[in-house]
Amino acid sequence: MALVASRYTTERHSTMETSGPPQEVRHTCSGVCVPIIRAPAPPLQCAPSSMAHTGSRHATDTLPYDRVKVKRGKKKVRKRHVHRASSQHAIPRYEEHHDQIQRIGRMLVEVFRTAANNGTKLNVSEVMHVVRQIADDTDAQIGLDLMEHIPHVVMICHETPHLFDNIFHNHLLDIIIRYLQDQDNQVRMMAQTAVLTLTKKGLIDNTTIEGKLCPVIETLCTSIDLLNSGISLMCKMAPLIGKELTEKIFLDRYIALCEDKEFYTRKFCASHLGELCAAVGRKTLFRKLFPIFVDLCSDKVWGVRKACVDVMMPVSCCMTLQHRRLLLAELLATHLNDESKWVRMSAFQILGPFISTFAKQFTEVTYNQHGELVFTSQQDNRFSIRYSYEGIFPTKCAIRSHTLDMEDHSSKDNFNSSVIIQKPILEDDEDESQEDISTMRAYKSKIQRKQLKNDQTLDHTENFNSFLYYYVEPDLPLDDELVEAARRSAAQNNVDRKPLISTTASSKASSLDAALKEDKYAADDIKNFNDQEIVPQHLIDSFLSMAEPEQCSGDMSPGDIPHHCAFSFPAVVLTLGRENWPYLKQAYQSLASANQWKVRRTLASSIHEIAIILGEELTIADLVPIYDGFIKDLDEVRIGILKHLATFLKILKPAVRLQYLPKLREFLTTDNEWNWRFREELATQLLDIVNLFDPVDVTRFIVELAIDLLRDKYAAVRHVALSLVTQIVAHLSNDRRLEKGLFRKLKCLVFTRNWVRRQMFAFVCANLISKNAISGYKFSQEMLPTLLQISSDKVPNVRLVVARTLSKNVIPMGSEWLGVKQAEEVENRLREMRLDPDRDVRVIAGGEENVPSDMLLPPKTKQPWDIF
Repeated sequence: MALVASRYTTERHSTMETSGPPQEVRHTCSGVCVPIIRAPAPPLQCAPSSMAHTGSRHATDTLPYDRVKVKRGKKKVRKRHVHRASSQHAIPRYEEHHDQIQRIGRMLVEVFRTAANNGTKLNVSEVMHVVRQIADDTDAQIGLDLMEHIPHVVMICHETPHLFDNIFHNHLLDIIIRYLQDQDNQVRMMAQTAVLTLTKKGLIDNTTIEGKLCPVIETLCTSIDLLNSGISLMCKMAPLIGKELTEKIFLDRYIALCEDKEFYTRKFCASHLGELCAAVGRKTLFRKLFPIFVDLCSDKVWGVRKACVDVMMPVSCCMTLQHRRLLLAELLATHLNDESKWVRMSAFQILGPFISTFAKQFTEVTYNQHGELVFTSQQDNRFSIRYSYEGIFPTKCAIRSHTLDMEDHSSKDNFNSSVIIQKPILEDDEDESQEDISTMRAYKSKIQRKQLKNDQTLDHTENFNSFLYYYVEPDLPLDDELVEAARRSAAQNNVDRKPLISTTASSKASSLDAALKEDKYAADDIKNFNDQEIVPQHLIDSFLSMAEPEQCSGDMSPGDIPHHCAFSFPAVVLTLGRENWPYLKQAYQSLASANQWKVRRTLASSIHEIAIILGEELTIADLVPIYDGFIKDLDEVRIGILKHLATFLKILKPAVRLQYLPKLREFLTTDNEWNWRFREELATQLLDIVNLFDPVDVTRFIVELAIDLLRDKYAAVRHVALSLVTQIVAHLSNDRRLEKGLFRKLKCLVFTRNWVRRQMFAFVCANLISKNAISGYKFSQEMLPTLLQISSDKVPNVRLVVARTLSKNVIPMGSEWLGVKQAEEVENRLREMRLDPDRDVRVIAGGEENVPSDMLLPPKTKQPWDIF
């Protein structure tokens, strides 16, 4: 196989060697002689075939130049005749040649894979010589293709090292390093992906990382243009190489960048802080990274502070419950009152997910590879809440045990005696515990000073309020009634400001300062601390204010804040428990009546989750009225409750559940007639709720809905309705009277001029038999006569389904199931259908595909609907 070495090449010789080193050369426009690489026998089968040239004629056919004439003494190139036809022909030939070069990565994969499969040993040096020359091309597409496929080449060579020597360290690594410093951003990103892929596969050892890649990262971090690439690669590699190597080669450089004088450097470092926190040990996290995080949270540039808010969730996953409660909660409260609306917006967005990390039901909270916040319950079940932040958390940062040092774990008895989110890391060493406590006290003081400074700044700004300087008091008497009403309103507001969380433990643990005075993080103290207060009160107050946009939005978009509140509401309810629902109910009702339909849609999609948490009584009292309102809302809102209709009804009492049966028909009415997915979802939910009601109620309300869905003009809806009808037949099997009424309604499908409905009857018969929803006696008495009647339908599609039902479903059941007489009727009818005019019907019935025309039986002229 010949690998094209440059986009401007001409072939000098045409002889091909079958063995030994290549003898042909190509002269490039720069005068460099590039060997044409020929694979030794057996020849490699390489795709694409257009790239494999077996002779010089084919090779020169792809070049836009004529062949060189070699004469003794000097070289002369035949002059080309430039005319319109030849110039137009040269353009596509050049484009084809250029496209071949851009596919160099795919070609390499095919070459090495074919050589590995055949056991052929390649001349790696010559192959890589050509690849390096092509890699020097400035075309970004070449670099993208190479970086995309080089990891595949490395894995192939790793599996067969005896054929390709150490090609990665000798050749390919230098190419990757060269593209890590490329000027094109896409090429650099693809090179980073290649490095991360090889690191995950274990194909890059620590020595190579420390000796080859770290100097490159250092170089990237010193360049203004490539700084982002260097920080990104450093932080993405950190979770993959282990905490020891990360602390040795990356940590100091990262801390120095976090303290850089340029704000964009600090901002980009802050956006990757979560990855570093997950990659280092606990001591390093608390003593080095967390102080940096506190400083960045107090940065004077709002973009840096916003980046800190964005990574607060992944940082909190690496912290203990005490640090999360005492420090991160204070930091988040500071950001909720930040002077920048963008910082406040980000803080409100993560407020709900952050509160959910205090839930007592879970023992661990981490992120998975899809960016979802995953809670691990005490029963080792998973419950996930998606919290999107693209590009912040790494793939391998999910559920990493190395974020918690094993030597810091205490006994399991201490774990079981406390209610925690993340497995606590209790220090056995009293000195280290004292150091941690003093560190936490220092951090808390620093955060409080920052809050005080912000409050003073706000007060100082308020002094310049125009109303204080330009307000002219009107010369009018005050209205005593208005003054008294305002006084009563203020008094009532003060009364309403009572604690939102019910507490049962001692007041000592409720104070942050009292908790800081403890000498150890003993398990009993943790338990008392958690028993007294589930979530810091100021976080709950801020979260509830999100339901009323005017209370917290200010200059922010009023529609975004309630939407984030509605999205996180189930997690907050789960955290606080049903006993504290009365304090959340008013906010939930405010969200349910929000003007923005997106807020109502979010609530409608999660109301069943809240119902599961609250239980039967609270659901009936507080959620049923809201649910009834959603039924009459827009289709975008109704689809949210419809998707979980069965789940919600299962929670209700049978008497309350029965009230929703007449309301089911309202779901058939949509704003848009073409919204067939709405009806498909209705049929799916009806499948699950059939067994919740007795046969009489099913016959009164659900059977008619099922028949209407069976007549729908969209096949997807009819397909689900088939399963629904089958489920209803099985549910009514013990009541003969109700079952016969259902069969009569099904047979009415036959007496219509719409052939699709007649075909649906045959589908119903097949589904009833395949799901064992009907006995042989009932089928032979109720369904079989009508099925045989439409076997002579004038529409071939109807006859086709009937033939398939008879041959694939009815006949295999046997005469004992169906009855001897009925089995003979079916056999006779199938024998007739083997002579059907339609070829497909004949084949399905078991006949020959080609039958003489004089033997074919024409269908009957009288159709079932002719009786009308």
